Amino acid sequence: MQTNPRPLPDSLTRLLAVPEQRPVGARPEPSRRGGVSRTPDRRSAHAALETAILRGFVFAVSGGVWLVVLALSLRHFAR
Repeated sequence: MQTNPRPLPDSLTRLLAVPEQRPVGARPEPSRRGGVSRTPDRRSAHAALETAILRGFVFAVSGGVWLVVLALSLRHFAR
């Protein structure tokens, strides 16, 4: 029996291409210049902002759905 290997989706391919992060204890200490630490990685800051915006959107939509369901339930029981 021969299998038909399908290509991976682009998003999965990108995830698999990203190298794994080492455990926190194995990471080297960040270098310092004149007692000031380096600026944070822009990619991680961007990812954190993107995650926060996405979570806020999900919570807002979820809250809106709950309010609509509550309003419809109250209207139904009021009749």
